[in-house]
Amino acid sequence: MRTKLTFCNAAAPTTPQARESELRALMTMASHDLKNPLASIAAHVEVLRAEYGETDEDFRHFLAAIERGLGRMSRLAEELMDYARADRELDPRQSSLNDLVGEVVGDHAATPGTARVTVAEALPDVVADAGLLRHVLDNLIGNAIKYTPAGAVPEIEIRAFDLADGSTRVEVSDRGIGIPVAEQPKVFDAFHRCANSGGYSGTGLGLHICRRIVERHGGRIGVESNIGGGSRFWFTLPSGRTAPPARTEVS
Repeated sequence: MRTKLTFCNAAAPTTPQARESELRALMTMASHDLKNPLASIAAHVEVLRAEYGETDEDFRHFLAAIERGLGRMSRLAEELMDYARADRELDPRQSSLNDLVGEVVGDHAATPGTARVTVAEALPDVVADAGLLRHVLDNLIGNAIKYTPAGAVPEIEIRAFDLADGSTRVEVSDRGIGIPVAEQPKVFDAFHRCANSGGYSGTGLGLHICRRIVERHGGRIGVESNIGGGSRFWFTLPSGRTAPPARTEVS
C-alpha cells in the first residue's frame, strides 16, 4: 500500500512587487538608522583632531582617511533614502520650471564664480510632483558642476521646450568630462559608474533615482554627447498645458 504524502506551504509565494516594497522599506530603515552612528563617529573624529591632531602626521593622515570613508557612507545613506522616497505616492500639479531651476541653481552656485549657468529663455510649466522634480534637477545640475575638470569653471545651459506629443523636454547641458558613448545607455543603471569618473565621488545611484522618478511621471530620460564637449542630459514630462494626471499610488 502506497502512502500519499501531503506538503503544506507555510506561506504563499511572495510577489515581485511585495519583495520590492519590502526592499525599499529595508533601505529606508537602514539609511535612517545609519545617520546617528555616522554622526557620532564624525563628532568623535573632530574631538580627536582637536585634541591630538597636531601631535603626529600619520595620525592626521589616518583621521583624514576615516573622514573620507564617513563621507562615502553618508552619501550612500542619503542615496538609499532618496531611492526609497522616489516611489512614494505622487502629487502631480502644475509646477513652474523657472522657480524650481532658480532654487536649485541658487543652492549650487551660491558663491559667485563657482559656476556659469545659462537658462535659455523662459521655461514652460510642467505637470509634476514638485518635490521629486526638484530632486531630478538638483542631481543633474549638481552632476554638471561636479564632473568638471579641475581648475575649470563649470558651464551649464538649461533649456526646455514643448514637443509635438504634448510633453515638455528639459535639457541640462554641460562642458564637463563627458560620458563615453559606449557607456551612455548604462549610466542610469543602479550603481553604475563610468570608467572616467574614478576621481570623482559618487555612489552610482543618483541617475538611477532620476530615471525612476521621470518614468513614474510617464516621461523618458536620456543622455547624449554635447557638441563641443561634455554631456546633454534630457528628460520629458507632461506639459503644464495639459490636465494633471490622476494621483499615483505605490503598489
